[in-house]
Amino acid sequence: MLVAALLAAWSGPAAALMPPYVYEAGRRDAASVIVIAVQKVTPPRESFGACTVTGTVARVERGTTYKPGQAVSITVPCAGPGASPPLGGTIWQPVDTLAKSRFGRAYLDAAGQVVLSQYEQLTAP
Repeated sequence: MLVAALLAAWSGPAAALMPPYVYEAGRRDAASVIVIAVQKVTPPRESFGACTVTGTVARVERGTTYKPGQAVSITVPCAGPGASPPLGGTIWQPVDTLAKSRFGRAYLDAAGQVVLSQYEQLTAP
């Protein structure tokens, strides 16, 4: 019955099954927060997986690892239309809207990996 309730609550690629405070803590504790001017998004070979977002740092909101103008390439969980990614805590960005976005805010750990799928598509830097 619990599985049925979880499946019913899942509304598509952006659905996540962790409480909001978990994601809030990930954003709060991220070593670096940068805004990326997106130049290219490379989708995964499968219907879902990791999109590679390539661009330059438009703004540094937290941390000293990145500098404005620096080239960056990060991986963001993404899913194509009709994909059925596994249920869990991953927030799957829709590939088509991710590819159209010009800017994104990335919450990164010390190794430069996106923390708990915390990547926001932005319309302006």
